[in-house]
Amino acid sequence: MSNILRIHKPPGTRIRLLRVDAPRRVAPLRAADHCSAPDGASRNASGENTRAPVEAVPVYLDDMNARLHSALEQGRAEGRAEAAEELEKRLVIARTESDERIGALMEGIAQQVRAFTASLEHDAYAFALAVAERIVKREIQLDDEIVVRQVREALRRIVGVESFKVRVHPDDEVLIRSHRAALLALTDTTRDVVIEPDNTIERGGCILESASGNVDARIATQLRQVEHALRIEEKVPREHRP
Repeated sequence: MSNILRIHKPPGTRIRLLRVDAPRRVAPLRAADHCSAPDGASRNASGENTRAPVEAVPVYLDDMNARLHSALEQGRAEGRAEAAEELEKRLVIARTESDERIGALMEGIAQQVRAFTASLEHDAYAFALAVAERIVKREIQLDDEIVVRQVREALRRIVGVESFKVRVHPDDEVLIRSHRAALLALTDTTRDVVIEPDNTIERGGCILESASGNVDARIATQLRQVEHALRIEEKVPREHRP
């Protein structure tokens, strides 16, 4: 119901009227009214929720913290295990690759050593032959009887011939002729010997020709035979050499 305020005004004065409603009486709120009613809940005539208030679920912070801490520790342990397993795999792969590289390196070094050893032996043989050749030539200059011994050695390889020819260096011809009788006496069947100078034969060596065959007793030929023997020995592995 509205209340009207009556005011006396002097003539010529305008008055504005305001309407004031009576204050509404509000019922006091209860603890259950602080929670809004769920959708579909019925209310009574006074607006109160007819459903029983929902009880709050208690939350235990200590238990939650313990669960979180346990989960965190489990995650850390699993992470460490996975990291250790991955590291072990990588270490195995790295170790295998390292072993393969070291094996290849050692095999390469072994091949180089074998090649160097073979080259060293080849050079040693060549040097030995060169030295031997120089020594022989030096001995021939100092000892004229070398060519006589070469002819005698060649005659031992000829059997049952009546005659033979001896080809020697021109500087050795006179010496061989001086030993002609001694050479004929070396065999019972030989009756004649022909001594022929040959510039293609070096001093100290000779070639004997007969009906049964020829004997090459040149110094160069003998040196080649020695070289051939050394080459064969060079190709034979060390473990198979006598």
